[in-house]
Amino acid sequence: MSALIRPDASSSTEFSTKLLLRILERPGLVAAVRELPGAVLGKLIDRIGLEDAGELVALASTAQLERVFDDDLWRAASAGGDETFRPERFVLWLRVTQEAGEEHLVRRLVELPQDLVALAVHRLVLVLDMDVVEEQLGWAGDEGEPIARALESSVFEAWEELRVIARDQDAWDDVWGALVSLDRDHHERLRAILEQCCAMDSEYISGQGGLYQVLTADEMLDGDVAAAREDRRGAEGFVSAADARAFLELARRSGGGEARDPITRAYFRAWRPETAAPADRADARGEDADRRDLAALLREAEVIAAAPARAALSPPADNGGTTAKPHLVAPLFEQAMSDLRLRDAALFAARGREVGYLVNVWIAGGAHDGRHPRPVEALETVLATCEAGLRDELGSAPQTAERALAVLARTPADTLFRRGFRGR
Repeated sequence: MSALIRPDASSSTEFSTKLLLRILERPGLVAAVRELPGAVLGKLIDRIGLEDAGELVALASTAQLERVFDDDLWRAASAGGDETFRPERFVLWLRVTQEAGEEHLVRRLVELPQDLVALAVHRLVLVLDMDVVEEQLGWAGDEGEPIARALESSVFEAWEELRVIARDQDAWDDVWGALVSLDRDHHERLRAILEQCCAMDSEYISGQGGLYQVLTADEMLDGDVAAAREDRRGAEGFVSAADARAFLELARRSGGGEARDPITRAYFRAWRPETAAPADRADARGEDADRRDLAALLREAEVIAAAPARAALSPPADNGGTTAKPHLVAPLFEQAMSDLRLRDAALFAARGREVGYLVNVWIAGGAHDGRHPRPVEALETVLATCEAGLRDELGSAPQTAERALAVLARTPADTLFRRGFRGR
């Protein structure tokens, strides 16, 4: 595999095209893409650009795509803010998926969770039961005339007893076309989705003061049905922006303590780390080589990290049984982590998970130049803050490597972080 040159802004499109071609020209790399974790595949698609990544989208499994959606369909307006569903992004996914053909698009819509599809449709169209609307118009008398005019002036299509009205006229052709395609072979699936939307729209109309207000409003629903997404992401170790802000505010106000805070306790209760499945083929050397080549390509494209940011946080290498300690040149916390790695591998792994949690907290709840911090930036902040907390814990005692190791052995990294973060 020839090396890729890291692009500058002017060559980004050329770089993305080259990256995509490098993958598609080798069947082994194509197969390896199908095995990527959904989060990594999402970063790869984002690196290439969704509009140009139709071939990769077509390769993705439904499980991968659902995981990609967890990241891509939700965004915060600013760093550290709460994420909300972006219906316009779902429309772009519809267009890209349609490139693989109508049958492929319908299969995706059927395989994806119904609640997710219903949320997207609900945010893009208004679904009304016209029997109910006609009955309400009859009661309204002269007051029903503005509603009737607003209904007739809307962009809409009738579907059995329902009227499907465009919320976003720019997205209408894509959305209605997808619904019509779904109706041909999956009529009951479409009915279930539209009835779910109709029920949500009825609630929304009641809350907004009536149908006329909804039909003539400049803005539509900005709600977020994301509980299942939060559960999935929590199981993978993600931290919500709300939880991250709460943790940081708690640390700012109260600092450390003997007991672990409730936010962190809930995080580790929910987290279920994935374990790799054992190989079930006698000879997988070719496939392993493809995976390694794909990983190298992804590192060159900065889709995945090039190397661990800190040697002290990496697993210990087999040194032939020797246990020589490195010289004390690293900051005290990092030195203690390195010493703990040699002393107690299980406890070191636990502290590493705590550091990873804190990095996720800082990425979700922190800000760097008006954006979310990058992982390396977040790690730098976490290590520096844990360093401050460790030195605060040592107090006036001699701040030696031995004492630092003893503190780290009995004190979780999140507690040290809270101590170091207090007063910021």
